[in-house]
Amino acid sequence: MKPGRLLWPLGASLVAAGLPILSSGVISATLYGEAWPGWSLTLLGTTYLLAGLLLYKKYYSRLHLWEAVTATTLIWIITPILGAAPFYMLLHIPLLDSLFESVSAWTTTGLTIFTGEPSSSGGVYVPSVEELPEAFKWLRTLTQWEGGLGIVVFTIAVLAPPGISVAVLYLAEGRFERLEASLKRSAMIMGEIYVLITLAGIALFTAAGMPLEDAVHHSMTGVATAGFSTHSDSLGFYHTTPVLMAGMMVVMLGAISFSDHYNLLRLKLSSLRESVELKAQMLLLVASVLAGLALWERDPRLNVSMQPIDVVFNIVSTSATAGFQSSSLSESGPGYKLLLAVLALIGGSAFSTAGGIKVLRILVAMKSIMIEASKTMYPPGYMPNKRLGKYIVGEDLALRTLAVIAAILATYTILVITLLIAVPRIRLEDAMLEVASAMGNVGISSGITSAAASPQVKAILIVAMSLGRLEVIAYLIAIKSLAKL
Repeated sequence: MKPGRLLWPLGASLVAAGLPILSSGVISATLYGEAWPGWSLTLLGTTYLLAGLLLYKKYYSRLHLWEAVTATTLIWIITPILGAAPFYMLLHIPLLDSLFESVSAWTTTGLTIFTGEPSSSGGVYVPSVEELPEAFKWLRTLTQWEGGLGIVVFTIAVLAPPGISVAVLYLAEGRFERLEASLKRSAMIMGEIYVLITLAGIALFTAAGMPLEDAVHHSMTGVATAGFSTHSDSLGFYHTTPVLMAGMMVVMLGAISFSDHYNLLRLKLSSLRESVELKAQMLLLVASVLAGLALWERDPRLNVSMQPIDVVFNIVSTSATAGFQSSSLSESGPGYKLLLAVLALIGGSAFSTAGGIKVLRILVAMKSIMIEASKTMYPPGYMPNKRLGKYIVGEDLALRTLAVIAAILATYTILVITLLIAVPRIRLEDAMLEVASAMGNVGISSGITSAAASPQVKAILIVAMSLGRLEVIAYLIAIKSLAKL
């Protein structure tokens, strides 16, 4: 990649980061009368937007695939850094803590350092979520909502002209499916669906008895499968069956493929019934709920610390990679934590806001194994069935899928070991859950993540969240590309 081409990813990052900052500033100043944070955020957001548009328009050019992967990776690195500035400059939160919160927001992870205790970085007090100005509550929510759709998808829908660069950018962010022939049109439809399911989420939470403002916040972070809340206890603050049921429906709206939403809106029910990924996702969810309830029956620690509705809610939220919690996981027992860790790694649909390896990749890997096994069982010349729903599992798809899964699992293992070394007294199941939550962009926590967590823990989880968002391989390509400059 030519050095000059590095400037337009910076422009895209400035625009992406500027929108939630500007929006939260305007909301804060006009609706809540918060002049200091409101107008400060408005000024910062406006500066970002103007500088970003200038750089983007001047330096945008058509890219080859490997250049697009590098550009996409840079956008996902630069944007959270820019997003950390308001926390650092206006709330005076330590830089590492500010970066942690911004990375968690943009990657739609949902782990937070706003836990109402002194930071391990200099002992600075970090407020709880409830103590934050309204401006920063909205900043966290709007950032996650934009991050859920994807910075690059947003860029395609709003800024990028049609052309081959649009296609390679789309692929570089891990999107390998489209709703229409035009990727720009596909991105715009995704945005429309995103707004519709957000409105549906607001209606569900409001009908469940949640105040309208909280319903808006939780719907936006819920359909983004992100998990930031306006309460330290997340949805456990309400802990009513209607709210928890609404929460489960909202997060599943985000974890289901945009293709399935599109087919449903067009009343193409036959296509919906043929979605192998949706069927597998629902089957996995049912099996996980049954396993969780069985653990609840047998594990005294889980039986004491949670009610059955909590067991089910946390499983659904984790499976959707949403990160809402209805109860603390610190004393829930190793079996339940390991179940949640596995679900966090698997994740939701491939063409959704969810993180993780993705259900479709698991299906492709299983199909590939079955194809190879069948070749050894039948005579030479036998042609195995390679169809998986609407996909054909050829050698290229199988190799790409297995490479991504292997890269994620290898990185996960390294990060778990690193966390165990960094925190010697940590239990293995806690380390496995926390890293799986960060790398799967989930946001549930066993209690490790907090302002008081050591800088090493925060750094490890920042790396896990970032690598998980672009599924590791994009970073390897970017490093190789930048090394050639």
